[in-house]
This record gives sequence, structure tokens and C-alpha cells, in this order.
Amino acid sequence: MSRRQTRLLILSAVYLLVFSLTSLGAVYADTRPYFKAYGADTFSGGGFNSGPSSCDPSDSSYQAPDYTGSSGPSNLYKGGVMGFARYDANSQKASGAGSEFGALALGIIEGNSAASGEPYGFSTGTTGYNKTSFANKSTITATNYWGGFLEGSKQTHCIPDYFGTKQSSPQTIASANDVAALNSGQYLINGSGITNVAAASPIAAGKKITLFVSGNVFISSNITYGVHNVDNVPKFTLVVKGNIYIANDVGQLDGLYIGQPSTDPAASGIIWTCHTNSNDPPTDVYVSAACRNKLTVNGAFIAKKVNLVRTNGDVNSAAPGEAASSGNIAEVFNFTPEMVIGGGFFNDAGASSGKIQSLISLPPVF
Repeated sequence: MSRRQTRLLILSAVYLLVFSLTSLGAVYADTRPYFKAYGADTFSGGGFNSGPSSCDPSDSSYQAPDYTGSSGPSNLYKGGVMGFARYDANSQKASGAGSEFGALALGIIEGNSAASGEPYGFSTGTTGYNKTSFANKSTITATNYWGGFLEGSKQTHCIPDYFGTKQSSPQTIASANDVAALNSGQYLINGSGITNVAAASPIAAGKKITLFVSGNVFISSNITYGVHNVDNVPKFTLVVKGNIYIANDVGQLDGLYIGQPSTDPAASGIIWTCHTNSNDPPTDVYVSAACRNKLTVNGAFIAKKVNLVRTNGDVNSAAPGEAASSGNIAEVFNFTPEMVIGGGFFNDAGASSGKIQSLISLPPVF
């Protein structure tokens, strides 16, 4: 029997995965779906630069709580993480939504450890080790949180303006119905309406393709990498100044996908993991009926907001230490070695690049 269930979403301003939380609203679903991240930390909060100018923490679209009010912090979910997860006090392990490594957030990482109530949470650790513990605020009025609040004031944490600063004389093209057929290089589409992006075959080894689109995009097929080795890793980057809509039957996306705000920042810079080829938001009935298959991202999303609306799986069936191959997860994000091996995503096609011999990740700095 189907019942009305609020689907809570992780949304974003990102580096690897940067999420700021909001709720899509009530969706008809009979499960509590969840997402998981593997291979790197998740980071939530901040904003996009504008060209060379840094983002402004006072801007209304900046994703972080407000600590200046006389009655205490407000907008706790801005720059936060929220998902469906369960925590077992006896084993001290969590299952459901979580990150294999760390979860860093400027806002709340909400969690409910009680046996009753909605199973909210977002855990960290390779075995569902424990509740998230990164936090530097001990006087928050929120009653159920597992971490977050990595600022005591709105300090500047900015994401590059990829669309405005990473273009290097891109070739203007009219369509992108088969990105795998493009040669290595940068391409630009000045879209009118919604631009379809698809791949008729895997992207061949050694290709480095960067596609900039001004306007909204509909991804209508899987975009995957072909067979390759450490010396010829393919790279695909999609940079959209607008929204990215992903078709309900897309099951795998390889590469880097960036959604930046346009001239209407409140309604753009959003990635939807299940959507029709339309600018109208998907209906409750559509999400429940059409979005029940798993989406695997081998790479990263960077966006102002990510609406996670796949309804596959149920947190009640989740297990601690769940592998990415589990069929019970709605959305999986794998930060794969291809993200760092073979050079950067925005190098010129003909430029030489050295091999990465070591990669060091340092603690967050604010």
C-alpha cells in the first residue's frame, strides 16, 4: 500500500559532493530511500564565485546558517546534510545514508538516534561506524544532530566559477546528442530551450571532452567510459549554467557534472537525479512510479543544489558497511581513481600533464 511520505533531499554547493539541504515536499512513496558516497568526503555549504570575484556569504543564495540573530542560529539546514539512516546504540553502527569517509557541512547534519520517530541521519566510516562527529558548535538549539556546523560565522567558502573561468576557446556546436563521438577538446552550446545530452557508446580511452552549456540540460542516456588503463584515462566534464535534469532510465554517469546558477539564481544551479524533459518539476505520481531504479555516479556532482529524488530501496533494509553494488541504494556516488589519474578535467587537449605519484588530503580549514 502506498502512503504519503516526505522525501528529504540533500542539496548543494559543492567540492566533491557539496550538499545543502532542502525538502522537495511530500512525495508518494512507500519507502524511505537513501544515498551513499564512496571514495572521498562529502562537503556541504558555501557558494559559487562570479568570475574572479569571491562569493559573498551575505548573499541570499549562500548555503550556511545565520549565527547573528539575537535568538540564536537560524536556517540550520542551509549548507547541511539530511538523509534517511538508522543508528543502533548497542552495536554503535549506522545504516542507510552515509559517506565512506568524512562528511563536512556548514549547516546541520541531522540525525535521530531515538528508537521512535523518523529515521533521519547521515553516517561516516567504512563499516557504518558511528554517527557523524565533525562539529565546532556545542550550543546549537537543534535537538537531533550528528554533526556539522563547521563555522561560527558566515566565513567565505567558495566554489570556482567553472563556466566563467575554465573556458579555453571552446568550439561552438549546435547539439550534443552523442558526446562520445566528439573529439578531445572543449565545446560550447548556447542553448535555447532544453539541450539534450547523450552518448551512443562509451567515451573512448584517452579522450578528454569538456562541454559547456548555457541553459538547461536533459541527460537522456547513460554516459560511461570505455575500457582504459592508467595511461589513457578518459575525462568527461559537463558544465551547465542552468539546471541538469537526468532521465528516469539513466543508470550510470561517469565524469564530472557541474550545475551553476544563471541569471535566475533562485531557480537554477540545480541537479535533479530523476526528471522529465521539461522545466516543470516532476509530480509526486511521476516520482513514485518512474524513479524507482538506482543511479550510480562514478565521479562527482558540483551544484548549488542536488535534488535526490530516486525512490529505489528502503532504509529499513539497509545494512552497516553496505557496498556500492547494493541494489537497495537509491543514489550512489563513487569518487573513482579516474577523477585524479590522468591529469585535470580542464587541461587543453594537447597539453602534456605529469603523472600523479601521491595525493594528500588535509583537514578542513575555515
